[in-house]
Amino acid sequence: MKRTIGILLVAVGVFSAAAQQGEAPTLFVAPLSGDQTAIEFWQPALGEGLAEMLITELGKTGKFQVLESTALEELKSEINMGEEGWVASDEKVAKGGWAGADFMFRGKVTRFGSKEQGVDLGGFAPKGLGNLGVKMTKSDVRIDWRIVDVATRKIVATGQAVGAEKGVGFDVGLAISEHGGHIGFDNKEFMDSALGKATVKALNLIIADVQTKSLPVSGRQQQKATATATQQAAADGEKAALRATTGKVLAVPTKGVLIVTLGSKHGFKAGDKLKLYQTVDTKDDDGQVVFTEETLVGEITLDSVQDEKSKATYVGDAEAKSGWVVKAE
Repeated sequence: MKRTIGILLVAVGVFSAAAQQGEAPTLFVAPLSGDQTAIEFWQPALGEGLAEMLITELGKTGKFQVLESTALEELKSEINMGEEGWVASDEKVAKGGWAGADFMFRGKVTRFGSKEQGVDLGGFAPKGLGNLGVKMTKSDVRIDWRIVDVATRKIVATGQAVGAEKGVGFDVGLAISEHGGHIGFDNKEFMDSALGKATVKALNLIIADVQTKSLPVSGRQQQKATATATQQAAADGEKAALRATTGKVLAVPTKGVLIVTLGSKHGFKAGDKLKLYQTVDTKDDDGQVVFTEETLVGEITLDSVQDEKSKATYVGDAEAKSGWVVKAE
């Protein structure tokens, strides 16, 4: 029970240290999925494009350390080039260095498109041209999102964002007919369109909402803290066990000077004080020791410490002898 309490206390200390250092949790943005029954031109490329936009905006908040999630194959290829010898050994990137994610941002797009509406100008048409109509495009984007704890699968935050705009349309089908990399901040035609502006509105609402969310300590961080606490408790237990080792007086070269069988290997250092016990053996008729009693006679101070031995000073009335016992407690 005491060991468990100790581990928990150390874990709390790890949490506090991380908080004081201001370390933001790590987050990766999964490609957004889409409602294919409602979005005619939905393709995975659209989800990746929207994810790229979210990566950019979430990275600006400072609330997370945002991890790369849409170019993983390219990163793997770079590592593989080093593994295959194409990159100098002192320049290559080794496997095992990627940061782990505390949280995942997941979104589903339930509306992403435009609808044309005809506006009849009636009598305003110039004479001889008949009725004149203007095509108005209304675009709207709706995204349901959530933040998930990667280690526990628990959903820690949710929200919905809706952006709408009227103006120039954008041909989504044409944009994704080839490779689909045309939905994003780097596409001026998309950004100037009503659909692009509606998308930005929805994303801005998501970012503003995420900023207000107070997230718990992630399961990954709790696991790391518990592992660290367990290791620390084990190390402390081992150290305590070593310090509990019973030593003996090896020699008494001069009065008040002892050589004992305890040293730095047992967790001791110069200046440490140990108890000195006189040993009294009771023997049988054959001279065999059948019982040993220990009597506390005083205290010694370690002056010079080696791995398994130490030189100590003893001040007391009893005349110390080889074979006497020394203990930390």
